[in-house]
Amino acid sequence: MARRLVTAASVAYVVNCLWGTAVAVRVIRTKKLRFVHHGLFVVTAALTGVAATTPVWTRDRSALFLLPALVPLAVAPRTDPRAGAHWRVAVTAAPSYLGALLARGRPGG
Repeated sequence: MARRLVTAASVAYVVNCLWGTAVAVRVIRTKKLRFVHHGLFVVTAALTGVAATTPVWTRDRSALFLLPALVPLAVAPRTDPRAGAHWRVAVTAAPSYLGALLARGRPGG
């Protein structure tokens, strides 16, 4: 279960980043679709939060890598999306997701 949650949270993060990037470089116009990025963010934050709790109720420790990702997930919504700080804050979560994915494959998580 923990490995599936880590994978789901990581996929949600990547999709959210890809959507945000597509909007930022104007590949996608979101005049009427602003809720998509917000919805993806809520799904990402929720999956990451749930996945980060799995070491409490499973033996898998891979999700511990997600704990630092909770900080940028908390800060990103408070930054101006038109400013460079928004994407910089969002990208700081990437090493946490990568670490969790890589640790997921090791025995004992």
